[in-house]
Amino acid sequence: MRITVMQRRKAIRAAVIVVSVTLVGGGLAACAPAGSDAGGSVTINVLAEDISYTDNWKGLLPEFEKKTGIKVNIETVPYSDQAAKILLNFSQKSSNYDVVFTDNTYGTGYYQSKYVQNLAPFEDGAKDLNTFDQFYAPYLAPMQADGATFGLPVYGESTWLMYRTDLFEQYGIDGPPTTMNELAEDAKIIYEGSGGSVAGITLRGAPGIQSVYPWAGFLRAFGGDFYADGKLAVDSAESVKATQFWADLLTNYGPDGVGNFDWEQNRIAFTQGSAAMTIDATANGPFNEDTSSSVVAGKVGYAAIPYAIPNPPASGNTDNSLNVHALYLSSFSNHKEAAYKFMAWATSEAVQANAVENTEAVGVTSQSVIKSDAYAQKYGPFQDSVLQQLATGNVNYLPAGQDANAIITEVGQALSRTLAREASAKDALTAAQRTLKTQLG
Repeated sequence: MRITVMQRRKAIRAAVIVVSVTLVGGGLAACAPAGSDAGGSVTINVLAEDISYTDNWKGLLPEFEKKTGIKVNIETVPYSDQAAKILLNFSQKSSNYDVVFTDNTYGTGYYQSKYVQNLAPFEDGAKDLNTFDQFYAPYLAPMQADGATFGLPVYGESTWLMYRTDLFEQYGIDGPPTTMNELAEDAKIIYEGSGGSVAGITLRGAPGIQSVYPWAGFLRAFGGDFYADGKLAVDSAESVKATQFWADLLTNYGPDGVGNFDWEQNRIAFTQGSAAMTIDATANGPFNEDTSSSVVAGKVGYAAIPYAIPNPPASGNTDNSLNVHALYLSSFSNHKEAAYKFMAWATSEAVQANAVENTEAVGVTSQSVIKSDAYAQKYGPFQDSVLQQLATGNVNYLPAGQDANAIITEVGQALSRTLAREASAKDALTAAQRTLKTQLG
């Protein structure tokens, strides 16, 4: 029987509360020096993504609050709503949120805008909880620049191709596609062979970051980038080819309503057996293999995203992401020391180990947890594939910095227009390029 997201979260919260004392109780006794703002009646507010890692914190928070005297309010919002809400808060120089939880695409821009702090001055004050060198280095690197470290990584991910090994065998397809043409051919074989009852492929089609995140892999698979010679080029020939291919693939072989699919809807379509392939985050692995909610558990293969261009790069502008979701300390916080203590605790080895044991947490960032027996035992079916994708992950996969939100929004609208057949890929992207040049100068 398939369990609901709410039922899963209730179970997670119950589980993490039970184990909280054994995992985090021993490391917090010295967290709140007398007279510092890290103790007493200090309350910090965190704006966070609504995800299993956040559920893990909520379950363990009572122990953290008891040991430190720091009260923590965690407000969760859907990922799609995060960027606008965080930017509004920062642009108003508001102290409403002491800590925000979002991905490095936006975090880099926040740091450039001086909305978030360099964390180096705070590291020693919470070294009993965590230090920078405890993180898996590739996960920390996107939040480092010019000697500063401005975010603590909560979880990271790459992207990959997921495919139904049973359907590939049924329809005589020998292994995963290694080119984009093969991807389309395989999608057609299964879609037509099943009489349309199984989509050849499903992808996120909803506007904004939802569609842009996996689509950026298609962009790079065709040799494109968001920039050319340092200038914005979302309407390049490569971008147009990638977008038309992407839209045709979904129109011809995708599921009904795919233009509205976000991450969760796309994940459900795949795990409930409605599609033969998908391209999305490595974070999807645990959901695929969850026998309590996935009908395809044990029937999924994991592979690199294919390319359309010959001689694809092994590093640099690769077609798989290296995306890191991190905690950032607001420059407008009135309780920076207390806020950083929460950040250090939330990304500590003990808390991350608890996430692996009790939640979907394949993207944990602690070196010791990634190398642990518990991690290998839980994520064995796809652990090697995850690490291989991370090894070639493209940290510049999405635009970053102060212009990131505008670029992602406009490109996402162009994708939606193309998929809906309101405009050709060329016309939609040309309009997006024109709008962005006006907005960004």
